[in-house]
Parts: sequence; C-alpha cells; structure tokens
Amino acid sequence: MKKTRFYFRYVLVLLLTIGFIACSSSDDDPDPGEGADFRIESCKILTVDAGVTNGNASFEWAVTKSVSGKYSLTNTTAKEVMFAAVDPGEYELSVTLNSTDTKKFKVYVSDESKAYKTYINKVYDFKPAPGQFINDLPPAVVGDSYENVLRRTNTYLAKEKGDLISLGGFGGYVVFGFDHTIVNVKGKRDFRVLGNAFWADANPNPDAPLRGGSSEAGVIMVAYDVNKNGVPDDDEWYEIKGAAHDMAKTVLNYELIYHWPDPNKTPVPGGGTGTVLFTDVEYIKWIDNQEKTDYMWQNNAYNHSIDYWPRWQNNEKTLTFKGTRLPDNAVDESGTGTYYVQYAFAYGYADNAPNNDNESAMDIDWAMDKNGKRVHLPGIDFVKVYNGLNQQCGWLGETSTEIMGATDLHLRGEDIPTREIWNK
Repeated sequence: MKKTRFYFRYVLVLLLTIGFIACSSSDDDPDPGEGADFRIESCKILTVDAGVTNGNASFEWAVTKSVSGKYSLTNTTAKEVMFAAVDPGEYELSVTLNSTDTKKFKVYVSDESKAYKTYINKVYDFKPAPGQFINDLPPAVVGDSYENVLRRTNTYLAKEKGDLISLGGFGGYVVFGFDHTIVNVKGKRDFRVLGNAFWADANPNPDAPLRGGSSEAGVIMVAYDVNKNGVPDDDEWYEIKGAAHDMAKTVLNYELIYHWPDPNKTPVPGGGTGTVLFTDVEYIKWIDNQEKTDYMWQNNAYNHSIDYWPRWQNNEKTLTFKGTRLPDNAVDESGTGTYYVQYAFAYGYADNAPNNDNESAMDIDWAMDKNGKRVHLPGIDFVKVYNGLNQQCGWLGETSTEIMGATDLHLRGEDIPTREIWNK
C-alpha cells in the first residue's frame, strides 16, 4: 500500500510539472500587442499627443488600421486626439502634420479585466414631478426618505431586465450610469433607453403622418466623465437633439413650478374594481415661465395612488423643473374624449417608440450644447432622462415618461445605422 501510494504521488507530480511547462509561455510565444506604443482596455478613453512643439502646426488624425469599425476618434484636428475601441486587438492611429509629414502610433486594446454590464450599473438621482403613478413606480410611503427611494429606484433599474419607474409630469427626471464608457461609434446608434411605449392596434386616423399609440417622450441628456471622478457633474451634460427640437411649438429653457395641492380641492376616490374616476376638480396648480397657469387634474384608477405629490418631498410646497418642453403630441381621435392617440416624434427621445423599434435607439453624435451646437463626445458614462411633455389626455391623465432600463448597443451586438440630423 505504501509503495503504491508513493508511485501515485510521483506520477501526479510529474504530470503536474509537465502540464505547467506546457501551459507556460515560452520566450518564443508572441506577446499580444508587442511593440505597441499604447495599451488600453476596451471601452476606455486613450489620449494621444502628436508630440510636436510647433505651435503653428496643423493636424489631421485618422485610424489607418483596426480590427473592427467599432471605435471612436475625437478631436481629429487637434494636437491631442481621444481614441476608444469596443473590440480588442491592434489598431493604428496616424497623424498628418501640416499636410505633409505623417506619424503613426500602434495601440493595443485588450479585453476588460472584468466583464462589463450591458445595462445600467447605478442610479445617481431620481426626482419625479407629481403624477398619477408617483409613489407606485417605485412605491413610496408617507415619511419615506430620498435615500430609501433612490435605493429602491436602483433595484428597479440597475439590472438586465428592469422594472418600470415613472417620471411624473413635465421635468421629472432620473440620472443613471454604466460601469464603462459607451463608445461613440461613427455611423451607428450607441445606446437604447427602454420604456413602455407601444403602437396603437387600431388608429382611427390612418392618414396621420406620424406613427401613433402611447408615446410619452422623455428628453435625453448624456455626459462623459471628463474629470474621471466617477460621478455626473453639472458641467458635463449635453442634450440629445431629437426631431421635435426643431419644431415651432417647442419651448427651450422652459420652467414650470408645481404647487402643493389644496386639500380642499382633492377629490375622493370611488368606483369599483377597474373603474376609472376622472373629475374636473383642480388638483395640483402649476405656473410656467410662459405666463401660463393651469392644474394637473386628478385621475384615479382604482388601484392607483391618489397622492400625486412625491411622499418623500412632503416638506416641499413647490417643485421646480427646467428643460425643453416638446409640443403636445396627443390627439383625441374619437372627438368625444374616449380615444387618445399620442403620436411619436420621428427620433431622439425615450419612451417614444417601442423597445424593439430602431427609434428607441440613440446616437451619441446627436448631442448638442446649450446653444444647440453639435458636440463631439468620445463616449458617454451617464444618462439623464426627463419628461419633455406638459400635457393632459382626458381620462388618461397627465402624460408621464416611464423608464425601465438602458443598454449599450455595441456590447449587445446590435448594429443599428444612425440617421444624419446635422446639416453638412
């Protein structure tokens, strides 16, 4: 028995030694990225300096070799260029100086050290406006804290298959981020915001120029983490320019203030299961910067909360929201208030088109600054969505953007061509 046990141990050690030698890299094995000037992980931003001291030099950068077209190259006429790639492998950047001399840089892009999530990693802020689904999506009780509700919102959105949250009336918003930079790939849409929009099964107006159904457009803002501090700072945001931004009735720099509801005007819920109660009782007063005043009317389906005001903000008697107000998109096609159709804008908004429709996918190249000028971002780390509509639809109540997640299209392998929206 002892001799047999010794022989077994000897063979085992010998096999392990042979296996270790076979699996170890020899001096002859090629080093991935050998000779590269730069090494970086996928979906990371690399800054490359042309290395020229001549202050009057002109620069023209390009990617001359790549393993795929899934890369971003930003600031191509500057001394420093920003590069990022989705797929690992060897890339070559070149810069032409003064239209004559060319320098080349070899960049090796490796796999990420830890697999990236294709979906939301963290919710940073949640401030909905009043609305019929507030305190339900996600749930909140009287006396809840902002921190509790934010954690609850995170559990709803920060997963592969998210749950719906409601942003309430105009301006209500949510801010979330990813565990990596979503690369701004030229000519492709880069990310998708998920909502609960759908097309109408039976539209009584087949001649309508736009697709209709339930489209509760949320304006999208994006941010690249310039200072690398891991949080979305105020000066990093840019708005996605959607089709409605150029419409005559769109109001830029819109501001609306909601006022705490008058308890003497709050209706009492009634009816049975499945019954919808709509009253003309004035509920939550609002005032905007366009010299208009009106009310958000109460609309109570049996299982809805009748408390529209966010319960964790009960100490605040006014709530102020700012942003771009989009044109009303709801039409009472019945003429009697029984069938409303919300017509989708052509592109560029959240909860505007179904999740399986190309128009729920966004291109980072649609981003613009506060003056409406196009900006070129290498990628984005954070997204903000706010309700861009201030609209009542009869028994349907206020139009409220709903969100249930967001995804990186490149990591999911969704290859969706963009549409050009900027004049050449």
